[in-house]
Formats: sequence, C-alpha cells, structure tokens
Amino acid sequence: MMLSTTLKKVITSYHHPTLQNSLLRSISSTTLTLSPQLPPAPEGFIHISIAQAQSTTKQALQKIGWDETDASLQAEIMTCAELCGNNQGLVKMYQPALMAPSPDYAGKPITERETSTSAVINANQSPGMLAAITAADLAAEKVSSKGENDNGPISIVSSYNSSTSSGQLAFYVERMARKGLIGIAFANSPEFVAAAPGGKAVFGTNPLAVGIPARRSDTNDDDDSTTANQPFTFDMATSAIALFGVLSAKAKNEPLPPNVAYAKDGSMTTDATEALEGGGAIATFGGHKGAGLALCVELLAGALSGGAVLGQVESKKVAKSWGHTFIAIRPEDLVDDYDEKVASILETVKASGGGGGENGLVRIPGENSAKIAAERRAVGYMPIPIQIWESIVETSQHGLPGK
Repeated sequence: MMLSTTLKKVITSYHHPTLQNSLLRSISSTTLTLSPQLPPAPEGFIHISIAQAQSTTKQALQKIGWDETDASLQAEIMTCAELCGNNQGLVKMYQPALMAPSPDYAGKPITERETSTSAVINANQSPGMLAAITAADLAAEKVSSKGENDNGPISIVSSYNSSTSSGQLAFYVERMARKGLIGIAFANSPEFVAAAPGGKAVFGTNPLAVGIPARRSDTNDDDDSTTANQPFTFDMATSAIALFGVLSAKAKNEPLPPNVAYAKDGSMTTDATEALEGGGAIATFGGHKGAGLALCVELLAGALSGGAVLGQVESKKVAKSWGHTFIAIRPEDLVDDYDEKVASILETVKASGGGGGENGLVRIPGENSAKIAAERRAVGYMPIPIQIWESIVETSQHGLPGK
C-alpha cells in the first residue's frame, strides 16, 4: 500500500519513533486503513482501529508479565471501556507498571467456602479483572439452573487477594444482565479517598454498579450489540474523580478539575501530587452522602469478601488484597413481567422532561455509552489519546522501563 505524502507527514508529526514505526508498519500491512466515515480526531487524539487497539494492548500486557489468557481478557475489558468512552479504559496502560503482576502472583483464581448460593474466590494475585469476571460468572451460574438443580433466585460471590484494577464494573453487570439476570457489583481498593476534608485517606474510589436485563426487541432477538437490547447499567465511583484520572494528571503535570481533591489542610487543591503524596486525598462525590456510599462499599466489598480490612492491616496498599462482591438475582422468580415493568419505568423517566437530552428527553444512565460504542463499532475505529497510545505501543515492544 502506497502512503501519500500527506499521510506520512501526519504520522511523522507524532514525535515518538516507536509510535511512528508502529503506525507506518500497520498502514503498510493494511491493518490500519483510513475511512471516509471518520471525523477528524480531537486534538491530542489519534484514531486507531478497535481490533488493533485490543491486540496491541494484549501484546503490552504479555510484555509486562501476564500470560496470553490473562492478557487477552484484560485487553478486552479495557478496550470495551474505551469503546464507550468510559474513564476505566486504556488509560490504565498509561502507567503500565500499575497493571503488572505482583511479585506474589501465585496462579489462577480458586474457589473457596462454596455453597449452593455463594462462594468466595481467592484470586491468588491474578488480575483484578480475572478475579471479577470469575466471581460475576459464578454468581450468574448459581441462579441460572432450573429444575432439580434450582438453588433459588439469589446468589452472592466475592473475590479477594488481587491488586490490579478490575476496570469498568459495568462490563460485569451488563454481562450478567444479558443472561436475563439482575447484576449488582461492589469493589474496594487502596486508600486514596478521605471520608472528610482534612482527614487521611481511608477509602478507595470504591465503585458500585447495577445491571438490569432489557426487554427484548422483536426484530433484534439475536443481536446483543444493538441499543434496542441494551441492558440498563449504572456504574459509578463513590469518589469525585477516578484514581487513574489523578494519576494521569500527575504524569502529564496537568491540574485536576476543581473540587475533586483535598490538600493536607483540608482545602481543595488542583495539584495531583499534593493529593496523592503530599498528605492530601481524593474527595468523595457529594460530600457526606458519597462518603456514606463509600463506607457501604468498603463493608460489602472489603470486609465481606475476605480482602484487606481497614484497621487490621498496615494499609490496603501494602496488603494488596482488594475485594469484589457480586450479587445475581433471577427476577422472574420474584415477579411476573419484570422486563415490562422495567421498560415502563425507564420510558416514563425518559419522557419526564427537563433533562436537557436529545429532543428534551432525560438521558438514562448507560444510554450515552451504548450510543458511543455503537457508533464506534460501526466504523471500526475509536479515538485514543496520543500519549496513552504511545505508552501502549512502547510497552508492547519493550515492556516496562528499566526491565
């Protein structure tokens, strides 16, 4: 494939030899093609094919120490998050050391304390994403059986002993919802978030997520990728900003948004270094209400999972045992026509007005993410920040710096 002079100038404008070589090789082998359907990438971004983003991220994860299976899973989950514009996506590879295996890595997750409706997963320092998907799938499996093996409509499965990010919690509850189940997820993590201004960090960003099965479309019964069949998902951190947002701001020497982090004295700061290392902390969202939710997640995903417990360890950062808790519910055992009831509620809320969305409709959580993902799938490309893509390409070829 011949490269135009203009295209060569665009590629060589990225002042990073590894990135230039990667793009030139990709285009020459036709793995990266230009599409007239693509709008110009926003400033500081580059359009990369979805397939290439996932495969290069997988290579990078293998290069930092994960086996092919674990690398493939993590790349899939991060790419899915990036695809819908979620901040739990490929940004995690901006500082790849944070996604590398722990020296204590002991193999694949194993199941402990199992009953017919519950289980605890010991992740053995495997990836947080593998721990989460293992727990979520087992919770779903336990309520999916009918007949003689029916164990009832509710199950709960937790995991502990992992120390890398589990990523976008919506990925797991949506996966459960596509099986016709209600999925509820909680995840705790190390101390970066203060319960109150001027206090020391005690919580992680402590996200929670809910997935609700959709009413099936008569015309798209076999297509789970359509927005018509998109489950309702709600996924939120209980912190005012995601940890990786703060880490990225620090690495880029950029200010934080206002009112998301505290200085040591309890005043607000936009200095990421002060928030992370200067005695400050990330804030909870919504003041005391966010702190209350963060505490609930700590109790449900930390204490209940078997993970590191505040006050019983030097710190969760040192203990490296972070927890997840997943609950699966089979709604038809509890109520008839649940999907119709869900559709009625969502449609009524959407039509209630005042939301400032398209045609004056209220935007339902997860709706915009599904729309963005569908648009990007249609063209096969997505915009990725150049600095993040540079890091992924560099890591895929050379691994961690100094290794």
